Amino acid sequence: MPDARFRLANPGDLVVKAVRMLRSARSFLLLPLLALAACGQQTQVERIDLEQVETRAQLALTPSPDSKDASWQMAPDGLGILYGPNQQAPYLSLTCRLTKGTEPKVAVIHHAHADPGAKALFAVLGSLATVRLKLDAQQSEDGWRWEGTFPADAPELAAFAGPRGFEATMPGAGMLKASGSSLPGEFVDWCRKGGTALLRPAHT
Repeated sequence: MPDARFRLANPGDLVVKAVRMLRSARSFLLLPLLALAACGQQTQVERIDLEQVETRAQLALTPSPDSKDASWQMAPDGLGILYGPNQQAPYLSLTCRLTKGTEPKVAVIHHAHADPGAKALFAVLGSLATVRLKLDAQQSEDGWRWEGTFPADAPELAAFAGPRGFEATMPGAGMLKASGSSLPGEFVDWCRKGGTALLRPAHT
């Protein structure tokens, strides 16, 4: 009888053992691969400030102002006109900028939130003209708002005049509807003439 220490192994047993070893090796190799994949996913995770996201979403979805009770009024200093509810913050204002030695200018101010350094087009659909005015973010006492300055004789300003009013839109600030009034046209004409023409002190 052959020595048991030198007995030949059953070929079938060798195959079974080989398969088991391969399975164990595959499992052993998969563990670090899964760990590496998990690490790779973690590097793509970005922490988000939910309060900041909520604030940005609110600004981006600012509702359109309620212009039901809004009207045009003279500014207290007499150098501008305001559109908004009486005795409340205006939605829009036109201001005459008179500087000695320079041509008169009209500042178009949209009193809606603006981010510092931002630029946007203020689309105005009027009965006399349809224009897109370039406005920039400007800081004021009440925060950042939209503002643009134009020559008083710029034809684009005709969009604010007309008996049927106008509709204006600003990205993130909804739509502003203004009722018809002769005051915007009269004011721009007054400013164009250097503020020398007679302008009524109050008008709606």
